[in-house]
Amino acid sequence: MNKFLLTVCAFGLLLSVAFAEEKSPEQLREERGHIYGIEGQRNETITRVVASGGKQRLDFYTSLNPDCTISGDIKVRVTKQPEHGTVDTVVTTEYVHYPKENIRSKCNQHRVKGTLVNYKAAEKYTGSDELDLLVLFPHGTAWEIHYNINVR
Repeated sequence: MNKFLLTVCAFGLLLSVAFAEEKSPEQLREERGHIYGIEGQRNETITRVVASGGKQRLDFYTSLNPDCTISGDIKVRVTKQPEHGTVDTVVTTEYVHYPKENIRSKCNQHRVKGTLVNYKAAEKYTGSDELDLLVLFPHGTAWEIHYNINVR
């Protein structure tokens, strides 16, 4: 009986690999569209810790082709200003940090153009702050990002 069960399990594993299908570029684009939602928009909440009176990089936004060239300009809008600090956006060049399995991971080796977002906490303030960004990408998608800032 044990040999029979092992044989059935092994056969099932072999069949699952044999019937696995690769996805076409169109299917991958459609799935990626579902990640962003129906409107092509992704909503995210990020928490950062900033020293009282200190300036902290929140994030760097860019849009790259697989060959590391810029696919277009990013528009970053502050839709909700922080109450206990300031936020600034600067077009600059910075390093990106793609995971090694991403086709753009080779872009991590050099600086690329994008928009840097910084937060500066008010002097002598400690507590919570928050801000909202709208990041518009050249390919027609957008990210609404809410930042919870812990000022210490």
